[in-house]
Amino acid sequence: MSTSVEKEAGAIEHRDEKLHDTDVAVQLAHDADETKYSPWTPRLLRLYLVLSVAYACGCLNGFDGSLMGGLNGMTSYQRYFNMSTAGSSTGLVFAMYPIGSVCAVFFTGPVNDYWGRRWGMFIGALTVIVGTCVQAPATTPGQFLAGRFVLGFGVSFACVSAPCYVSEMAHPKWRGTLTGLYNCTWYIGSIIASWVVYGCSFIRTLDAWRIPVWCQMITSGIVCLGVFWLPESPRWLMAQDRHDEAAKVLAAYHGEGETSHPMVQLQMKEMMNQISTEASDKKWYDYHELWNTHSARRRLICVLGMAVFGQISGNSLSSYYMVNMLKSAGITEEHKVLALNGINPALSFLGAILGARMTDVVGRRPLLLYTIVFASFCFAIITGTSKLATDDPSQVAAANTTIAFIFIFGIVFSFGWTPLQSMYIAETLPTATRAKGTAVGNFASSAASVVLQYASGPAFEKIGYYFYIVFVFWDLIEGVIMYFYFPETKDRTLEELEEVFSAPNPVKKSLEKRSAQTVLNTVGVGLDEKEVQVV
Repeated sequence: MSTSVEKEAGAIEHRDEKLHDTDVAVQLAHDADETKYSPWTPRLLRLYLVLSVAYACGCLNGFDGSLMGGLNGMTSYQRYFNMSTAGSSTGLVFAMYPIGSVCAVFFTGPVNDYWGRRWGMFIGALTVIVGTCVQAPATTPGQFLAGRFVLGFGVSFACVSAPCYVSEMAHPKWRGTLTGLYNCTWYIGSIIASWVVYGCSFIRTLDAWRIPVWCQMITSGIVCLGVFWLPESPRWLMAQDRHDEAAKVLAAYHGEGETSHPMVQLQMKEMMNQISTEASDKKWYDYHELWNTHSARRRLICVLGMAVFGQISGNSLSSYYMVNMLKSAGITEEHKVLALNGINPALSFLGAILGARMTDVVGRRPLLLYTIVFASFCFAIITGTSKLATDDPSQVAAANTTIAFIFIFGIVFSFGWTPLQSMYIAETLPTATRAKGTAVGNFASSAASVVLQYASGPAFEKIGYYFYIVFVFWDLIEGVIMYFYFPETKDRTLEELEEVFSAPNPVKKSLEKRSAQTVLNTVGVGLDEKEVQVV
């Protein structure tokens, strides 16, 4: 009898404790939502300065995208290495960069998990500097290819570490915008490369192509010099059981210097419940948490889908094969080609910046779905006008329309996809698998890029503008897949997304409004029916 009474008393006490925890969690969530936030406080301006170093990693990738597209149109480069603008040899030069990224992929995750996000960025930037020192003074095609391989190897580290760092450091109220801006910096590197190449095209020496290659060291140097002035990611610190340090970082950048700030306390409670110090990120060889549960598998679908679709939707053609796209429109004069190659990323950058802001306004799914359908429409127009311009060179209107839609495609794709390519992958992964999952995504992205970049050279050489038809239909297929498998991640903290991916239908769950129950589930204090009945 006494045992039964003790059990009942214990159950009531346990329920009361949970009710107290529930009240605290609900109050914290309410306080965090009701607190007035300004994006222009001194603390947040410091956060933007911190993130700018990580953003420089995005420039590394963008610089190469327009660098090789521009070099491909430089007479000095073509003559020095006896290259053409299309063909298998050009495809190999372009593909060597993602081949290097593929080879680095199984090193990037463990480095980030063991040493932290800052070391990952440093190692990547330093490797890019080494690759530049191999590529820029190259006197043979073999040395040039080796330099591109090392560059790709280094950029792989940067492309894993930086988006993880930005997503984990970004303030929850503006996570979409701040994380989306990371990939937008791709265009900063692209714009610099395009116009340096354009300027160097006026230098009438056989070595003029070397100058833009040396400029790859600019942003990598900024990362190497600045990265260890940054705080470490609070979520990585939590995973290392360094709670006090994590709280201080959150207080400094999310809580106006106060560890008692509701936003700091809410994130700390959610992280303590969601982030394990015994997870697979402590074992360099363990990737099983990427697929061992329903939630993990649904996350992996998003990671692989976003990584692959972000490379094979036709966007790489306007960066690497811009020269060939313009040639199909009847434009071949060197300076005009290189000038248009420089204008394209500048316009796309404006679209990407606006798109980054829209991720927190309209959400991730609408941007992805509407823009990919419009991309298919653009390729249909480009195919038709390219045929007219090629068949009849006097069709100036057709050539101009082709150029216009190449630019429109770049702007629209950048608006919807550029901010989300790295952000969506980082958001969909939990802390324990974020580095390894991003590395796997980078592997898939690089593998898809290798195939497309190598195949595009011979494709343009053999079938010309008919190659665009592939993307007319493929982009529509991507839209269907995303509609059914890509959930919305807007308006939830990184930890609260577990509720979405654990649901039987993550897409349907993601479209429901975030509630107090979401917070309770995340901090682990939800009440079950049996506990409610014990009164």
